[in-house]
Amino acid sequence: MQMWRNQLELLVSFVILCLNRKEFVDAFVDYAFNKSVEGAFEAFKRGFFKVCDIDVVEFFQPEELQAVMVGQENYDWEVFKQNTIYEGDYHASHPNIIIFWEVFEKLTAEEKKKFFLFLTGCDRVPFLGMESIKMRVALLPDATEIHLPEALTCHCLLLLPIYRRYPVDRTMQTRLLQAINHNRGFQKKLHSRG
Repeated sequence: MQMWRNQLELLVSFVILCLNRKEFVDAFVDYAFNKSVEGAFEAFKRGFFKVCDIDVVEFFQPEELQAVMVGQENYDWEVFKQNTIYEGDYHASHPNIIIFWEVFEKLTAEEKKKFFLFLTGCDRVPFLGMESIKMRVALLPDATEIHLPEALTCHCLLLLPIYRRYPVDRTMQTRLLQAINHNRGFQKKLHSRG
């Protein structure tokens, strides 16, 4: 009996689907994308408009609003390099800086995005573009060959140890990749003995 009921329900559904296909699809799409998420969306909308003025939001086209809110993916690494500011002992022609840029240029596009995330805390370019990013590079105090580069994301500051171990470019690349691939947050993990 249950088997016949299931088959009958399938047959009725099929007939309805065939006769009212467009209405069925429209109703299903409306449910899936509107009605089923209505409560969650309304809560999000209330919170969003507490932070963002509705008059300002309505000023933007959707693509523009997305660029303002989440950033862009227009990476211009040459502008990024040109805007870099060197502090302390570092300068554009410092041997460690020259090697850093040689290593950076050999990184894959994905590795460069990871470095950007490591440095800024975000992997997307701000609305104002790469021109608005001013990376600062300073010497990591009391660093040895085993230290990884560190970043202070709020200040867009890269603390770069001086590497001397031959070949220096390989040491720099290894340490840089370790830093960007094992970045687990903004705080150094302290290791204790025993």
